[in-house]
Amino acid sequence: MKVGIEKINVYAGSLVLDIAKLAIARGRDVDYFKNELMLDSKSQNVDYEDVITMAVNAAKPIVSEQDKKDIGMCIFATESALDFCKPNSTYVCHYLGLNPNVRNFEVKNACYAGTCAVQMALNYVASGVAPGKKVLVVSSDINYDHAGRKGEEVPAIGACAMIISDNPQIVEYELGKNGIYTFECTDYARPTSTYDIIRGDESLYAYLDCADGAWADYKKKVGQDLDFNTYFKRVVYHTPFGGLVRMAHSNILRENYPGIKKSEIKANFAEKVEKSFYIPKAVGNTYSSTVYTSLVGLILEDDGLKPGDRIGLFSYGSGSCAEFYSCILLPGAKEKLEAVGIREHLNARRPLEIEEFDKLAAMRTSHAEKDTFTTDMTYPEGWYDKYYKGKGLLVLKGVKEWIRDYEFS
Repeated sequence: MKVGIEKINVYAGSLVLDIAKLAIARGRDVDYFKNELMLDSKSQNVDYEDVITMAVNAAKPIVSEQDKKDIGMCIFATESALDFCKPNSTYVCHYLGLNPNVRNFEVKNACYAGTCAVQMALNYVASGVAPGKKVLVVSSDINYDHAGRKGEEVPAIGACAMIISDNPQIVEYELGKNGIYTFECTDYARPTSTYDIIRGDESLYAYLDCADGAWADYKKKVGQDLDFNTYFKRVVYHTPFGGLVRMAHSNILRENYPGIKKSEIKANFAEKVEKSFYIPKAVGNTYSSTVYTSLVGLILEDDGLKPGDRIGLFSYGSGSCAEFYSCILLPGAKEKLEAVGIREHLNARRPLEIEEFDKLAAMRTSHAEKDTFTTDMTYPEGWYDKYYKGKGLLVLKGVKEWIRDYEFS
């Protein structure tokens, strides 16, 4: 049985900040942001969008009326949960109009959550316990108000929606080819809904250790004589920022090919990995969906990638858990992704000034833990009418005694 991604879409909000503006405003090095971290811009959400609206707005364009009948499971992957009890997935089922016979739940495992959800979905479909049924996986996250904090250039907002089925059209996963690696650490954590712990050095080393460990386990599962360079046509990594991925890829190459030259590593990275940065460079780190925005970007941007090519994927989540796995590109995948309009969506975002960016972040933080509030649909001025009104996008009107009020624009 073939199992994989039938449909996939990315939603990155409607606002974007040029990373150079952030660097200048904070007295940081523009060249470092752009060339070392490999960032161009980062998405920001309006006050009336949250993880639910982004998840629904990512999924709505790819969920057909027939899909609504065929979806037997809905998994919401996030590290931006809204409640200690009620799962985010219930909102998605409701606002997409899925049938009521849907097993739905929420998965939390830092940035690994998206892959955790996908692997659960693959096994559900492959098991045959519900013939013909599909799984909707949505991954959606927001960042915090980081004004002035080191590392604020990396995290952003965004969502990815995927339909996993036995009729894959984008990629087919290679079941059983999964390398796992985990150890406990606190490199990054979210102890409250308004604050996160960032231990930059520990996070960097944890990511690199997990990449090495997950790759070693993948080799063990598939075969010790596996040749990294010839086995994979391309490799996609969880991409908080490109510079970290470059280090991880370099380490794997050095482990596989002792004595490899720096020039060879640079050329290999440019060929096998760099085109996957198309969306992360333009959007930022979207946490649990980033490895999938990277996969989408690779398929859209890399003309050297052909049907039947094997793609290696590395997923990492702070805390930590990591997985190295693989998939096969299917015929027509690029054309199907182009038809969804992801490029057009990214290009339609409104550029922000740094003052607007900071105000929006502060607005979100100001009511993050309030039981009652009304979102500001007037800021930025005129943007709701231009981008949302009449477009059928889900928006958050406000919260009353913790009950959230959504509507379609």
